[in-house]
Formats: sequence, structure tokens, C-alpha cells
Amino acid sequence: MCSWKESHKDICSADFIEKHNIEYMTAFLSDKLKNGYKLYIKCNDNTPVGIIGINPEDEEICLLYVLPEEQGKGFGNELLKFALAKCKNPYITVLDSNKKAIEFYTKRGFVPAENQSKNTVEKKIFERKYVYQNKNM
Repeated sequence: MCSWKESHKDICSADFIEKHNIEYMTAFLSDKLKNGYKLYIKCNDNTPVGIIGINPEDEEICLLYVLPEEQGKGFGNELLKFALAKCKNPYITVLDSNKKAIEFYTKRGFVPAENQSKNTVEKKIFERKYVYQNKNM
């Protein structure tokens, strides 16, 4: 939850951020699991440091978050490589305003799949689909 809030603090409204409390996020992740998503947790010395999700039905890679204090240590790369190994035609969806995430994914072989962005529930924020092109990450 703190990773999501940190990554979205400059992108979403304060009200939208605050809505994402522990109850909301627990229900959100529970819903993902009920809908067939697979969630994986990365641990360092038995302490969770990151998470990633995969929708096996359409190979969407999602929910890649690393605790703010653990970022820059390669955990995000490890989680992404793990997920890519489980998919043949993976894609991600990123908010257009999330420059940090876009840079992370494009450096690792993802390219925009569509010219049009989709509006999200948070008005004035758009997301774009990226597909994986670099098979040698």
C-alpha cells in the first residue's frame, strides 16, 4: 500500500490516494485473486519487499511495486524478469503521467501499443498499454 501511495502521490488527487487504505487495498487484491490473477511477493531475508501480479488469461503484468526504501536494489527487475518468464505475449498498462514507471518499462523493452490513451476513474488521468518487444531483458 505504501508503495502504491508513493508512486501515485504526484499523479493522483490527495482524496484518491487516501481512499487506498489497508481495507481498500485488501479488497482490491482479494478481487484480483478471485478473478484469476496470480500474485507473487519478493522477499529479502524473509521480509516482503515487493509484489507483482499476472493475469494468466491475457498475460497482463500488473501491480509491480517495491517498497520505497527498497527501490534501486534490483528487486523490481527481479520481479519483472520473473513475470516475463511466465508470459509469451506480456503487456502492461501505465498511467501517462507516471514518467518513472514509463522510463522503467521502456528501458526494459516495452513499447506503446496504442496511440490513444484511456481515461481512468481518476478524471484527467490517462493510461496506455505497453507491449513487450525485447525478448532479451
